[in-house]
Amino acid sequence: SDFDMDYAYTLGVTSALLAAGGLSGYMAVVSDLSRPVEEWQAGGVPLTAMLSVPRGSAAESFQPRPVIFPHRVDLDGEAFKAWAKEREACAKQEMYQNPGPIQLSGPSAGRIAKTISSRFSYLHELETMRTHLTAIARRCRPGCDPRTVRIASQSLATLQLILDEFADAGEAIEQVEK
Repeated sequence: SDFDMDYAYTLGVTSALLAAGGLSGYMAVVSDLSRPVEEWQAGGVPLTAMLSVPRGSAAESFQPRPVIFPHRVDLDGEAFKAWAKEREACAKQEMYQNPGPIQLSGPSAGRIAKTISSRFSYLHELETMRTHLTAIARRCRPGCDPRTVRIASQSLATLQLILDEFADAGEAIEQVEK
């Protein structure tokens, strides 16, 4: 489809720019895929950011190997909800649809899969998070009200505890005790 070509081209150009910039070990990513191509955001993510090393015990004789974080199906996402509505019909009858070979024109040419169009923008969310953290840092500058620093510190510590609850035991960041 047109989308597949645009996506592949954008990933290829991004990969070439990463390589030309000496950023080996990075994977090209494109965000905001549900928007027009001109509004897509491209970037690179270090491969190591997608890996975790399971903790082993001293009794184990093997060296732990890095693994890619599992990505579970979002059961609350729009794509799964749409599938759940069709699931029973698929079990009872043949629902297979094939739009044909390469779709460069016609009604399927510009179609974007629900799993892509309903996904949030990873790069946009990271930028939003950085903006919030910068605003917090600006407010908590030397000489500000100590209550501001205390509230910000306690709120961030609580957020870290919540994120640790989502993480596997091996991914949790150790909390620094005062």
